[in-house]
Amino acid sequence: MTSHLFHQFSEDEQADADSIAASHGFDILEFDIVDEDHFPAGGALRPIRREVRVMRRSNGKTGVYDAGHETAWHAQFERDLAAGEFGPSSV
Repeated sequence: MTSHLFHQFSEDEQADADSIAASHGFDILEFDIVDEDHFPAGGALRPIRREVRVMRRSNGKTGVYDAGHETAWHAQFERDLAAGEFGPSSV
C-alpha cells in the first residue's frame, strides 16, 4: 500500500478538486486529502485500486472515493459537497 498527500497528486487533479470546492463555497485548504494505492494480493495481474479520503478539518466529516481506473472521485466529491455531506460552506 502506498499513500500520497494532496500536494503529491497531479497538478490537474489538484486544480480540479480546488475548482470544485470553490464552486461550492469551500477553500480546498479546509480539507485533508490523501490517497492510498491498494496492490493486488500475491502479485496477481489486476489493476491497482486507488482510494481517495477527504476529511474536512473543522468537523471531521469524511468521504472515501474510488479513484482508480475508470472512476471519477472528483464527481463523487462534488455530489457530496452539493448534498451538504461536509457541512455548510465557509463562505
